[in-house]
Amino acid sequence: MSGQYALQRRIHEGHPLMIQSGSLSNRSEDRLGAYREGQLWAVDQGVITAELDAGSWVIPARRIGWIPPGVAHAARVHPATTGWMIHLRPDQGPLFPTVPTVFEMTDLSRSLLVRMAGWHTERAELAPEQDRMLQVLFDELKISPATPLFLPMPSSPHLVGMTLTIVADPSNKLTLDDWARRVGMSKRGLTRHFRLETGMSLVQWRIVARMKRAVELLAQGENVGRVALTLGYDSVSTFISAFSAQLGQTPGAYAV
Repeated sequence: MSGQYALQRRIHEGHPLMIQSGSLSNRSEDRLGAYREGQLWAVDQGVITAELDAGSWVIPARRIGWIPPGVAHAARVHPATTGWMIHLRPDQGPLFPTVPTVFEMTDLSRSLLVRMAGWHTERAELAPEQDRMLQVLFDELKISPATPLFLPMPSSPHLVGMTLTIVADPSNKLTLDDWARRVGMSKRGLTRHFRLETGMSLVQWRIVARMKRAVELLAQGENVGRVALTLGYDSVSTFISAFSAQLGQTPGAYAV
């Protein structure tokens, strides 16, 4: 993937890492780009939406997203988002996942991030106690449940058109039979190709698309009832049940 994009640097002069804490609202990147450094996006409040070559995911509050070195991405930081962004020299996290991952933010990982935000990182290497703390953070993330809201995109043009239509209007109620007729495939063929290209059924994909949009709308201040209506749910209770099943919390936990 990195071959498609010129690798850029975020850390200069060989420093081990760079940390930004507090408001992250000025950290949006509109264009896909790849960086030599790995990146941790820890969201305390608000939402970050990441666009990748293979799809997109949303990182809501109390989650930590990991972008490995060389993985092309763009980021949209929603207003009033706070937390921590850490750019890591590649050798600082050699055993960390090689694919983008979203972890839960535990009390321990949050406490470590608060401590790390006060570091002076002008030195060429981390102090021994800093290195130990960073490794503890990595270990805590590795055992934290991964909770991605990743929306993979298919590669076939006709399926891409279908998914873009659903993303643009998550309340769309066209059935599998309807979509099969629209894209000129049999229902069985559509089901098989969609799973091969995304790893998900169309039903599962639409649920994730709705939940991803729900998190974004809640972070923008929309109330739960309006979000349920926007996403095409027949009742607020049905939306709350679907949301809770997907994210393990009610929509109220994400409302601002």
